[in-house]
Amino acid sequence: MQLQNRIVHHPAFLAIIYAVLTLFISIRAYNAPGGEMPGFEGRVTAYNNYLIFSNSFGHLLEGKNLYSQYPSEQYDVFKYSPTFAMLFAPIAALPHGVGLSVWNLLNALVFLYAIKKLSLPPIRELGFGLLAIPEIFTTTSNSQSNLLIAGLLILAFVNLERGKIFLPILFISLTVYIKLFGVLFFALVLLYPQRLKMILTSCAVMFMLFILPIPFGGWERLFQHYQEYFGLLSGDHGYFVKYSVMGWFKSWFNWQPNKNSIVIIGLLIQCFPLLLRNHFDNRLFRTYYAASWLIWLVIFNHMAESATFIIAVAGIFLWYFSLPERKPWHIVVLAPVMLFTCLGPSDLYPKMWRMLIVETWQMKVFPCMVIWLICLAQLILPALKKTVSSRQTPAAP
Repeated sequence: MQLQNRIVHHPAFLAIIYAVLTLFISIRAYNAPGGEMPGFEGRVTAYNNYLIFSNSFGHLLEGKNLYSQYPSEQYDVFKYSPTFAMLFAPIAALPHGVGLSVWNLLNALVFLYAIKKLSLPPIRELGFGLLAIPEIFTTTSNSQSNLLIAGLLILAFVNLERGKIFLPILFISLTVYIKLFGVLFFALVLLYPQRLKMILTSCAVMFMLFILPIPFGGWERLFQHYQEYFGLLSGDHGYFVKYSVMGWFKSWFNWQPNKNSIVIIGLLIQCFPLLLRNHFDNRLFRTYYAASWLIWLVIFNHMAESATFIIAVAGIFLWYFSLPERKPWHIVVLAPVMLFTCLGPSDLYPKMWRMLIVETWQMKVFPCMVIWLICLAQLILPALKKTVSSRQTPAAP
């Protein structure tokens, strides 16, 4: 038993698990036979997302439209920035089998490094790392970038807590050039003393990352890339919704409100704690706020897929494992996250049940919504209670 405890708590234990899991998924995907998709002539590989990322650098190099269909090379289109296409160059230069493994390892190890940098007690760090495995499996099986985004945003929070300026700004900025919604995490900067310096640094870093692809076509081609990029993204704002607050409204109440209205309302609610300036010096306040943003970025994204939820789940675990004292009700609200959000799409359930849980009932998103509201309640209610209490206390004679 003592040897077992020593192995489990060894600093390399999680790293070995993550590396073995990631390599297993990568090798399996690379050797999978692929499948057919309507309207696509060839067979879609199990690592199609990786192919899209890898091919994007070649298209950037050749001055092609990054956001066109290339049916002879891949299924679907590239939906990331020109900067991401350029930063993918070192991996794109590798043979696909090697590059896929390197890409998935990069995602997993950045995420693990972020968990370790949270400086949680060993048992909590282990719990965080192990409970995240189902979501890691989902996003890695799709060779997605969401695990990397989650890791970078947690690292940004860690470095903000340590009084750093450049590193947290760089980490957040990198997520913006992967998926635009990361820009909202800049709101966290407002909780820290050197906010003006960080805002100026943000502008500088964002600009430097913006101009990185200039050697491949100059200013004119770069602006053209971004016109094509935003043109593509604007097409995502139809009535279609996936796993989100909007999808939940549609599923539970057969109500399809305007998506922009829901996002604006959600954003106003999410930004309300920024008015509670007297609580900015409380580490738990800042931690819960960072956690709530990680959840918000997913549940208010109408195009969120199953593989995106590692970001929200990372926020949920940041909240849960940072609680000073965990009570039975905390475990009660965490259980549906594990049963439905993390394991809902897995083979734990028969296929029919998976469809009901994830799509029909929107139970992948609902537990995340509940914990998002709990995070906000833990941020706002103590402040309101303190305000009411101070008003009721009679003034000293």
